[in-house]
Amino acid sequence: MDKSSHETTPRSDVDKNAKRRVPRALFAIILICFAGLYWFAAYGDTPAPEKTVKNFYQAYFNRDFNTVAQNLSVFWSVRLLSDDYASMTPAELLANRAKIEKDVAIAIADIEKDNQIPAGVTISVMKDYTKVGKESAIVVYSFMEGGKATSMEAAILILEKGQFRIFNMSPVDASVLDQIKSLDINILDQNFADLLNPQAQ
Repeated sequence: MDKSSHETTPRSDVDKNAKRRVPRALFAIILICFAGLYWFAAYGDTPAPEKTVKNFYQAYFNRDFNTVAQNLSVFWSVRLLSDDYASMTPAELLANRAKIEKDVAIAIADIEKDNQIPAGVTISVMKDYTKVGKESAIVVYSFMEGGKATSMEAAILILEKGQFRIFNMSPVDASVLDQIKSLDINILDQNFADLLNPQAQ
């Protein structure tokens, strides 16, 4: 055999092995894709207002009052604070959000210091009643204990600088669910648009 035939065979084997070998980076890409699919399945189909409500209550049950404050509208928060904020315009309240969050987190922690939350309480969002507008949203949810619904609330949310935050929370019962479902979210949108942009009136 001549020299060239000896050289060709091993080089061909190496090429075949190289083709069979899967780059390690490909496994990382596959894992990232699966993680992305899991994230979408868990969170991607949940409207932003529902996430706000869930984050709020998870933080509340865990006594993480800083996160609680982050999910509250400044317009809700100032009701709990001193008169220092009473004379501020909506624009000024939004501009002072960082300080308001800090103050209301302290205020809620003080209110809740002796309040014992029963173990195992969760919320279950009643998705059929979620309404999302341009400036506002409504989320209805049940409080669950031992797998059973014990009461219901509806949260009204306002879009503050691109993020939905809780403007108000009220107990509700089954008798008002049909009214919530038929409510025109555009009316709430307009009211919040007027609140956030009074100069446009």
